Amino acid sequence: MSVVSYKCPNCGGDLGFDPESQKLKCEYCFSSFNEQELEVLTTEKSYSEPGEEFIEDGNDATAEEGTTMLYTCPSCGAQIVTDEVTSATLCCYCHNPVVFSKQLSDEFKPSKVIPFKKSKEQALETFLAWRKKKHFLPDDFSSPSQLEKIAGIYIPYWLVDCDTSGYMRATGKKIKSWTSGSYRYTQTDIYAVSRAASMSFDYLPHDASKKADDLVMESIGPYNYDDLETFSFSYLTGFIAEKYDVDKDTIYPTIKSRVERAVETELRNSIHGYTTTAVGGKNVQIHRTRFHYTLMPVWMLTYIYKGQTYMFAMNGQTGKTFGSLPICSKKLNLLFLWVFLITFAVVFFALAYTGGLA
Repeated sequence: MSVVSYKCPNCGGDLGFDPESQKLKCEYCFSSFNEQELEVLTTEKSYSEPGEEFIEDGNDATAEEGTTMLYTCPSCGAQIVTDEVTSATLCCYCHNPVVFSKQLSDEFKPSKVIPFKKSKEQALETFLAWRKKKHFLPDDFSSPSQLEKIAGIYIPYWLVDCDTSGYMRATGKKIKSWTSGSYRYTQTDIYAVSRAASMSFDYLPHDASKKADDLVMESIGPYNYDDLETFSFSYLTGFIAEKYDVDKDTIYPTIKSRVERAVETELRNSIHGYTTTAVGGKNVQIHRTRFHYTLMPVWMLTYIYKGQTYMFAMNGQTGKTFGSLPICSKKLNLLFLWVFLITFAVVFFALAYTGGLA
């Protein structure tokens, strides 16, 4: 399996994708290039080709066994151990950004990507501002060693387009009442109502990672699809990326249900002007479905407290956040103690002042 690393043509340093400039940037000489400029200046890329040995042999070559993968860093020669769905990461020794190109080939090659728009610094600022409003967190929740764990991750998504046609049959009633003399009259007119429509949907999202929490991914959405770009390995440098492990057949029933509900809602909302409406029948057909395998940017920080994992996630494009927080029981108990003591003191002095203690 090939390991791809982009090098600066000016100084030979490692290039990583910079969200602010939307270019590959050298962390040493601060030069920046888009992919076209880089191709013109140099065609140099570093590759580390695989061997066939298994991981337990301790060989330096790339290996695979079960869900564990072993690669050789093209920059320092260190071994990089990861799981079978990781397709981009950083070497833990030299911090060289590497992309495992074979992981994103053939059916696992994304067609589109939304590049990171928010930098690591912006993600940390957002996290610290969010954390400042929380008063019962453990002291080390935002310690420097904890903040170092924040990671930019490309989460695999399926974006689904489809064309639909829908039909709805209903009974509408118009009811009016009036009084004449000592009598009250009610007139009910009954109508047969039908509605039909053709609708198209673009970019219906569903995450394609078993490790990604669906609630978290939904909470930090939606993404702005105007920023969709044709996939390029250069967008992954300096970030972690995963390939999908939830296939399109698995997510199709969910997408189908969402589309059916949306079409039915539109048809139902188009029926108005009646006192009451009763839907008698409905049908939605999906005629054509297109799947776009896409990578979406997420900044993520996890924290383990008393055996439970808590997470802060930020949309790497829009900055929308989601967080689950641990509560430090010592701080909470201390608050209860202070409240009790203050309440006791107030009651005691109130009774003493009014002579209730005499």
